[in-house]
Amino acid sequence: MIKYKIILGFALILLAVLLSCRMKISGNKNKTINVDQTVPDSAQGFGYKMMWLAVKTDDQHKLADFLKLKNIEKCNWKVGINTAYKFPDSSIFITPYIDGWTLACSVNMFIIKSQNEDLHEVKNLLKILSRVFGEAQYFFSFRTADCYIWMKAVNGKIARVYSICQGENISIEGEPTNFEKNYNFINTFSPEAKDSTYYERKDIFWPDEEFVMKVAENWSVDPSKLERRKDLFGKFGLIGQK
Repeated sequence: MIKYKIILGFALILLAVLLSCRMKISGNKNKTINVDQTVPDSAQGFGYKMMWLAVKTDDQHKLADFLKLKNIEKCNWKVGINTAYKFPDSSIFITPYIDGWTLACSVNMFIIKSQNEDLHEVKNLLKILSRVFGEAQYFFSFRTADCYIWMKAVNGKIARVYSICQGENISIEGEPTNFEKNYNFINTFSPEAKDSTYYERKDIFWPDEEFVMKVAENWSVDPSKLERRKDLFGKFGLIGQK
């Protein structure tokens, strides 16, 4: 039953994304949007209903190569973020260098099909990236489907994974980081979770979309706050397709 609920939760993620994007398209069907991607602009925030990587590098092109992107183009923030959110034909937007990190975001970076296949794919990518760049992180936040994931790899090894969807954990690996130790996360794998009263305990912490941003901020960069960064004006990213 638990496995069924988790897989169902992943299916709901895709459905929610499709409905969300369809509503946006419907609401803007009478508007013509034509933005020049070569015009310098201010940074734009992202992260909600989104997945992204944070990689410890200042080399956008090298990261694009490792992600095996095609049709790579220089791009400003507005076009980059808009195309990253465009489902199902979203591009991957690679940000400029930010405080020691370069981020890569898209709603379609990994297609969620099942609990095992996709987490395994993400973990393998993080291992490869961290082997080359030292450290790589992955974040997923989607409130509509009640699904939140954060994981990191250092020097080719997975250091931490926490993932929960539809009230059930998908995977928990590694020791909590110092920031995480302040919270008693829900753990549906624990012996205590076999008791129904476990889910009513006041000391249990249930992550939400805002908490994913807090983890990102403590590990690397909170992408939801990037529009506040005046120092990122005029810095270009890259867009490409898988």
